[in-house]
Amino acid sequence: MPWWLWLALGFVLLAIEAGATREFTLFCIGVSAILVGLMTGFGIYKPPIQWAVFGILSLTTVYWVRDWLRHIMTHAAADDREFTNIIGQTAFPTEDIRPYGFGKAELRGTTWTAHNASSTTIPHGHRCKVMQVKGLTLWIFPE
Repeated sequence: MPWWLWLALGFVLLAIEAGATREFTLFCIGVSAILVGLMTGFGIYKPPIQWAVFGILSLTTVYWVRDWLRHIMTHAAADDREFTNIIGQTAFPTEDIRPYGFGKAELRGTTWTAHNASSTTIPHGHRCKVMQVKGLTLWIFPE
């Protein structure tokens, strides 16, 4: 198969992946086709070996790279964006929280686990700023 056809196939698969599935299977196969196209264009592989190299690259990327990509794109991105609108908001502890300790705080009508990120005790009902969110725990600092 000519090198440009491998490249065309790879870019078509990447476009389908970006527009439809987001499961990274077609992405891995498309990248494999592009790599085979580039290697064919530089004269590294001849037509009979191209298909074997394409199969090996596709299987390797699908089984080893796809799950890693899905994990990176779904979990890491969601964790970074999900609670950014809470940072800087005012929370009110529902109990005294000792220095660097944990307790409960109310924010927007919901009770959260809170971590006192300061070196002083935060008394019940004292206004606090949310510094960051780790998991479902608010890191608060007294105002």
